[in-house]
Amino acid sequence: MAKLVEHRELWSGLISPDENAEIGVLGVPFDRAVSWRAGAAQAPQRMRSITPHLAYITEEGLPLTVRVKDYGDVEPDLDWARFFETVEQTAAGIIGGQHRLAFFLGGDHSVTIPLFRAFARRAGGPVGYIQFDSHPDLADEFEGHRWSHACTARRNVELPNLSPAHVAFVGLRSFLSEELEFRAANPGIGWHTARDVYRRGIEAVARDVVAQLQGVSAVYMSLDIDGIDPACTPGTGTPEHGGPTTRDCLEFLRIIFAGLPVTVMDIVEVSPPLDVADITSLAALKVMYEVFGFVQR
Repeated sequence: MAKLVEHRELWSGLISPDENAEIGVLGVPFDRAVSWRAGAAQAPQRMRSITPHLAYITEEGLPLTVRVKDYGDVEPDLDWARFFETVEQTAAGIIGGQHRLAFFLGGDHSVTIPLFRAFARRAGGPVGYIQFDSHPDLADEFEGHRWSHACTARRNVELPNLSPAHVAFVGLRSFLSEELEFRAANPGIGWHTARDVYRRGIEAVARDVVAQLQGVSAVYMSLDIDGIDPACTPGTGTPEHGGPTTRDCLEFLRIIFAGLPVTVMDIVEVSPPLDVADITSLAALKVMYEVFGFVQR
């Protein structure tokens, strides 16, 4: 067996030019929709720069053999609407390819709006949406913007093939009154607070989500890094204490990928300028590599 660290190549040597590679990766370096601290636009490149130093192996000792086709980053554009259109069209090409999983690196959480539009358009039939996050992002408008990172899930649920009954939130612990009103009007939404995770356990919550989303044609998994407690992931713009751990997140994803047809995932709101010794970027990469293992199986 080749040595697991001495490769010093992008994506731990899993990088491939093959458009039929099992994993497709695209960076979306955008953070103009944040309501507080920026820096998430730097995440895709910072995370890539760390990957040559990581072993291509899962935590259970499975050497990774999946191939990663890296499409680079969407080019920045000061025209917000045009940028989102470019993101949607670029993502649609990746999602419509032969990859088992399309993986997108934000960026703030607003980038999920065009990414999810591309996913929903490609999927065609009823789809599911899971958001691991401290905030539900269900505001209709925030600080004058309908594309704020506080509006992501609200824009998604407006699409015709995403029913509120096929939307699940995990790790919630901070709300706007408008979001609570939306939840009350749509009781079918999966609503799992951080306290629920603590009291019931992450496995019970994950199994509820799997049961809720049975029957959809495809699932989009969105991980806002602030869904994880800032003791584990401090490098993010709107941290909320009292959340699930990185361990909880990994166990949740293990069950979700085993039980649902997840074809697209993103990780958003990693902010390298706010980080400490890259531990937030490393947490995001740990999640990615374990997900690679779930896809490989």
